[in-house]
Amino acid sequence: MKKALLIVLVLVLSLNLAGCQQTSTGTDSGQVDSNKPETTEKQVLTSSAQGFAGDVEVTLTIENGKLTSVTAKGDKETPEIGGKALEILPARMVETNSAEVDVMSGATYTSEAIIEAAKKALSDANITLEKTEPEKKALKFTPGTYVGEAYGKWDQYSKEGFRFGTPNPVTPMKATVVVDSDRIVSIDISNISETPGFYEPVINYMVPDIIKYQTLGVDAVSGCTLTSKGVIQAVENALVQAGANKADLYTPVEKSKETEEYHTDIVVVGAGGSGSVAALTASEAGAKVIVVEKTGKTGGMSVLSTGFIAPGSKAQKDNGSTVTAKDLFDEFVNYNYGTANNLLVKTILDKAGETADWLVEHGYQVKPSPNGVTLDTGKGQDKIDNLYNNYFLKSKDNILLLRTKADKLLFDENKKVIGVHAVKQDGTEVNIYADAVILATGGFGGNKEMLRQYTGSDRYWLSGLEASSGDGINMALSAGADLSTELVPHITEFAANADVNYNDYYFKYLNYAGLLQLDTNGHRFMNEEWCLTQPLAKGASSIRTVGSFWVIFDQNTYDIIKEKGLSGLFTEEQTEYLKKAHNWRARALDPFGDSMEYEFNRAKEAGAACSADTLEELGRLAGFNVEEYMEQMNRYLSYIENGVDEEFNKDPMFLIPIDKAPYYAVRMEPAIFGTLGGIRIDEKMRVLNEDLKPIDGLYAAGQDAGGMYGYPYYETPGTTQGYAYNSGRIAGEQATTYIKNK
Repeated sequence: MKKALLIVLVLVLSLNLAGCQQTSTGTDSGQVDSNKPETTEKQVLTSSAQGFAGDVEVTLTIENGKLTSVTAKGDKETPEIGGKALEILPARMVETNSAEVDVMSGATYTSEAIIEAAKKALSDANITLEKTEPEKKALKFTPGTYVGEAYGKWDQYSKEGFRFGTPNPVTPMKATVVVDSDRIVSIDISNISETPGFYEPVINYMVPDIIKYQTLGVDAVSGCTLTSKGVIQAVENALVQAGANKADLYTPVEKSKETEEYHTDIVVVGAGGSGSVAALTASEAGAKVIVVEKTGKTGGMSVLSTGFIAPGSKAQKDNGSTVTAKDLFDEFVNYNYGTANNLLVKTILDKAGETADWLVEHGYQVKPSPNGVTLDTGKGQDKIDNLYNNYFLKSKDNILLLRTKADKLLFDENKKVIGVHAVKQDGTEVNIYADAVILATGGFGGNKEMLRQYTGSDRYWLSGLEASSGDGINMALSAGADLSTELVPHITEFAANADVNYNDYYFKYLNYAGLLQLDTNGHRFMNEEWCLTQPLAKGASSIRTVGSFWVIFDQNTYDIIKEKGLSGLFTEEQTEYLKKAHNWRARALDPFGDSMEYEFNRAKEAGAACSADTLEELGRLAGFNVEEYMEQMNRYLSYIENGVDEEFNKDPMFLIPIDKAPYYAVRMEPAIFGTLGGIRIDEKMRVLNEDLKPIDGLYAAGQDAGGMYGYPYYETPGTTQGYAYNSGRIAGEQATTYIKNK
């Protein structure tokens, strides 16, 4: 009897062990494991990985060694970008029977998360799959002309587009697509409410690629990602009307395996303000120059900026300014307490007037500002295009390579820098040999990993360019470069949210009126008026100390902001004072209108806003320590009642009542233009190694080059652009001198 029972137990245990193989939590070698017994059981595997804004969960179903189903879910991923990867990549995995698929252009973070999660699920379950090559599916359409619509960078609720030259109001772009039974014949994009300078590269590069390769799986134009995605969505909408199967429209484009080689005097990596000026300066000094730019356009952040510092320039002198470079140097040193590279700062400021005159000679239209220092250029692509079309590219010895990403330096056998390696967007490899290299790639604001490594957080909303991803800094490090003593986020004057786009709408102004702000524990952490009176200095620094914070207000404030805007919270006299004394931005004072409810609901869906009938319940929903939070609230309510802030001495005009239910809380984080600090350089823009000795032939300019800033950012408008242009000119001059003296 005992022997029979033992046999039964052994059989049951064996069956249970066999069944344990069918579940797992998330690397796919593409090979079949010949030592693993075949199984006919259905296996469901699930794992997750960090996407752009949160976890992406991937579920794989496997039957008889084949992927029969893959789903991906990421509730916080941007629908128009990451959402496309969540939809398309799982289908590709099923088609190829593999987690080894190409990322979707423009949705890199989400794509990589899907792939990582799928590989992890397979690895944890000890499962390998045999990768197959899918058959290219023929497109099938009902012949005719179809029109699809979609929004790109801006939608009907966005507020900021008009500042960059878009039509107001914003309307969806139209894609008029002509097809025959199996081919896209033509695409015309019209009704474009996108930023000038950003939509043209999409029309010039991506639209022809769609027709050439007969797929929407073409590369988005780097630097114009949201516009690219809008065009693709509009074309997709038209093609679906024509009867297309959506999944068949995104066949990946095979990459080129060609290699190109160039020889020149100087190669400049990056075609933003600093790189463009460096290239033109070197060219006019007699050097042959190649500019390598990863995006589809020139200008970088400089096309979005409105001015630069120019003490001692002819334009300022003619306007009656007596501010000198010495005056500004004294102001900067007093501001940063000597934490910047004093010699570099002095060199930049001494150069600034001459550089301003040089830019005017090269077509820049400038208007002196009342501060006697900053010259206003206005936003726009034209000023940079002019430098290339009318000057730099007039020389047959100069070359501009767009959509070409430099990824590493080239070295000779003695570890001397001799050029750069790059990859074109179509996959073509490029080797550029040069006597000197200037790195000007704009810092690392678009690289979450580097932000975490060097600034301690990636919880920022990037209002700058995602293409500024630290390429130049990492290339310099490979040559033994040292980093500046401080690498910090360049925080904007308005806050945002790391998961929800407040930046293009009204909610980014919620901390711009002195309303109560609490950290994630429910504690006050600053004098909130600083976010209005000194937004780039004390305000930016204070919100960075907590990283994430909540703005608290009541129904009265909600209604006033909706109907009258922020100025409705103050008297007319107070409003005029804030405008004159603290440059309270007029664009932030418009009534929020219908956008108020729209934005609050978006934030609430993302877990970044809540409302409640009691303050206690509001704190609970926001995740505060309720006891400590209520103690804080009671203190603050007494300050409002008594008209005296006993904690941070906030001006009584900013003690806005919080007494009418329901109550609201909106979570915010810093928004950043990019980063400050980078490669250690000297006053000649030469890259320094860890012994602070120049690395022969290697220079840096703009936001790749550290030493100009302490922290926080200077309050003088135009400092970053002034640094970009002047460091670029100095780098171009010094690199040319170097190659001539070799």
